[in-house]
Amino acid sequence: MAATRSNWRIATALLLFLALSCGCGSRKPAPAPQDQTASSDNNAAQTPAPEAKVHISYTHPGDYLRTLTVTKYEGAQMLRSGGGANPNASSTVRFQAGIVVWQFNVEKGFLGGIPGLNERKEYAPAQVKYGALPAHFVKSLPDGGPPEPLEPDHFYVFEVVRASGSTSYEAVKVNYDGSLEAYAAEPRAGDSYELCCGIAQDFVFSPPAEAAAPPPDSP
Repeated sequence: MAATRSNWRIATALLLFLALSCGCGSRKPAPAPQDQTASSDNNAAQTPAPEAKVHISYTHPGDYLRTLTVTKYEGAQMLRSGGGANPNASSTVRFQAGIVVWQFNVEKGFLGGIPGLNERKEYAPAQVKYGALPAHFVKSLPDGGPPEPLEPDHFYVFEVVRASGSTSYEAVKVNYDGSLEAYAAEPRAGDSYELCCGIAQDFVFSPPAEAAAPPPDSP
């Protein structure tokens, strides 16, 4: 569902609040490690996974959450950069190799799936923690258990669909050190999104090239 310009303003004003378990998830670039030792691998395994909390607002009276979908991407390509002198300029980014890693929907009631007026507040959570299914909702993906943890060096797009049809998006980059970068997003063609605002050039990177398949044995 394409978001309207009104939804763009909603998504921009109501950014997802993304927090690490060890503190704030603001952008915090750091140099890549120089080596990969068994000791560093063990330390990495003990580091808590990044934690994302989605704060959701409802501007229409009686509105409630209908569906939340999280899509994971392996890379991203900058199609149009909005950086430079104007820090409020938006950029267009195409995400690559996407797969839905988490999705849940409002549970169906007896009245065509629409909860009563007095019950709708129970279906309108103000906050959703990634991987924690809220009450009155049913998970559709993945098939079994909670979704995988947020993975460093990957991108995620959170799509929030309300019963009124109002839809907002947020694009999130998980850096290799577990810090998070989040931007309000507006869908464009395919897996392209307009991100607001002031996106750094190093926000994007392409997924690792797959190893070329060896040629078939000659007869």
